[in-house]
This record gives sequence, structure tokens and C-alpha cells, in this order.
Amino acid sequence: MQLETMIDILLQEHFTTLVLVVAYAIKLYEQKQTKDIELRYFWMPLVSCFLLVIEDVCENVASLNPSLYYMRIFLSVIGYFFRPFAAVGLLLVVTPPEKRNWKIFIPCYINGIIFLTAFFSPIAFSYDENYHFQRGPLGYTVFIVGFFYMLQVLVVTWKRFYKRDVTERTILIICALSCIAATFIDATYDTSHLPECIMVSSVFFYIFLRSYDNRSDPLTSLQNRFAFYNDLLRNEKSITAIASLDMNGLKTLNDTQGHAAGDKALKEIGNCLLEISDRNIISYRIGGDEFVILFLQQNEKTVQNKLRLAKDNVVKSGYSISVGYAMRSGNSTMDDVLQKSDHNMYKDKEEYYAHNKINQRMT
Repeated sequence: MQLETMIDILLQEHFTTLVLVVAYAIKLYEQKQTKDIELRYFWMPLVSCFLLVIEDVCENVASLNPSLYYMRIFLSVIGYFFRPFAAVGLLLVVTPPEKRNWKIFIPCYINGIIFLTAFFSPIAFSYDENYHFQRGPLGYTVFIVGFFYMLQVLVVTWKRFYKRDVTERTILIICALSCIAATFIDATYDTSHLPECIMVSSVFFYIFLRSYDNRSDPLTSLQNRFAFYNDLLRNEKSITAIASLDMNGLKTLNDTQGHAAGDKALKEIGNCLLEISDRNIISYRIGGDEFVILFLQQNEKTVQNKLRLAKDNVVKSGYSISVGYAMRSGNSTMDDVLQKSDHNMYKDKEEYYAHNKINQRMT
């Protein structure tokens, strides 16, 4: 009888969440061969949501039998602990690696300690003489902590991916807002929508971040060649200028100081280009020491100022780049603008080598 009740609750209230958990787990398990340490953060919301489903089913069964009083309290405490734990898992997914630390877990553990008091105090929750649930004065802590974490997810998502495509970023914002809404709904109607929302959001964040990795150059953190040609087509109507940039002297640097020195130089140049980039000025490393910048809805004066700033910053970092750009005009195609930009960059490179009396073929 209890088994039938558990199956009924599982199918009626948690079927979607369970399907997402299973499918998502298969995908994450498949990716284990990548040895990507970031995957462990994707497992956190998944495992937490799975435990929340099991806990809710078992707690509903325990609520039918007063002899399981302490078991019901134990199950409820587990549920109240893992609700914010699922949220903190989603937060760790979107938080940059350098900002992840143990302090993120403090509200989660405080919440857990508060609900452990249910074994000897009604301050968090209790059951009356009719075995009905009664929320105590600190019973809303779990929702406050969950809201706190989801609000952080929203803020981090906005800041971290501010320069990304508006549509992609909007999807993530909607996911975070849906989790916040689910927190309020659960607090008001004593439901359990948050695990389902967190699972859906986690899947979307996984897809987005994997796509983000596929579009990023791992050395410089700029967009890569694939992203460049994709954006060239997607933003064709908005592109007003293209700039081509190429490092001077990379071969000599690699030959004399080693490839580690060359990688360091490319990374510094990448940092300089990131400083001038935003949603309408997008920088790419398309191969070796070759870089490209797309300017969306920018006038020529802005293009010149940004390129001058980038070139000056590269010089200050101890390196040199050749730069050329072309403004879009008339019926010119993207290929025309890119070719003209490359041509102007090579003219700048020739002047650099001629001025410094260097044999260009040797560098």
C-alpha cells in the first residue's frame, strides 16, 4: 500500500523533475571522460533535486502514519536542507571559478542548523495534536535563503554574461527569475516547484556554458574562429566596421624564448582587446597571432579611438601589434570589408618592419 502511494505521489507531483534528473545525469555521466572539474558543480543541483523528490515522496507517506513522527521530522529536515543546497549548486555553476569559495555555503548551513531544532523545538516547524504541519517563526528561513541564492544567480548571470548575445542572456535571466518565482509560490502555497525549476534552469545553464566554451579561445578568453564566422553572419546588418590585428614578432619570440613566452604574449594582447570590448565591440582570436574585432553600430571615430587604445595598451605591456580596419560602405559585402581590413593591417605591418629594419620573413 505504501509503495503504491509513493508511486502515485512520484508520478503525480514529480514526474517532470524525475525525467529531467535521469536525462541530465546520463548527459553528465557521458561527459565524465572530459575530466572537466566544472562538471562537479553541475552534479550538485541534480543530486540535490533528486534527493528532494525522494524526500518529498517519503515525507508524504510518513504524514499518513503518526507512529513515524520522528521519521517525518528527519525527512522534513533533509528537505529543508537540500532546497537551498540545490540553489547554491546552481549558483556555483554560474559563478566564475576564481570567485568560488566556502563562504558561499554559510547561509545554507545556517538554514540546516535552524531546521535541526525541529527535534526539540517548534521554532522552525512542528506537528500539532492532529499531526498537521505547523510552521514556526523561523520556518520561512529556507525560502529566504533560497531567494538569496537565486537572487545571486540572477546578479552573477547578468554581470558575467553582459557582453553576450541579448537573446541568450535573456533565456538565463528568465530561468533565474522562474526559480525566484517558484520560491515565492512554494512559500505561499506550501508546494514544491523549486526543484523542477532548478532542474530546468540547470539544463539551460549547462547548454549555455558548453556553448560558451565552444565559442571561446582557451588561451586568451576571446571569442574564437567559429564564433567569429557565426557572428559575422548573425550580425551582418549591424556591423559597421571590421578591424584586423596581428602580433609582430611572435616567431622570433617563440624561437628565442620558447612557446610559453609566445603564449604569454598572446594572452596579454587578448587582455588588451578585452579591455576595449563590450556587447557592440567583439574581439576574436581566429588563429595563431591573428585577431579580429567586429564593430556593431559604431562610427569611424569610435573605431579609431578604440584601436588606438588597444594598440597603446599592447605596447605598454611590452609587445607590438599591427592594426588595420575598414568601414562598411555602400553595397560592400562582409568579405569585401574583411579583405580591406586585412590589407590595411598588412600595410601597417610592412611599415612596422621597415621602420624597425627587420626582415619580416624571419619573424
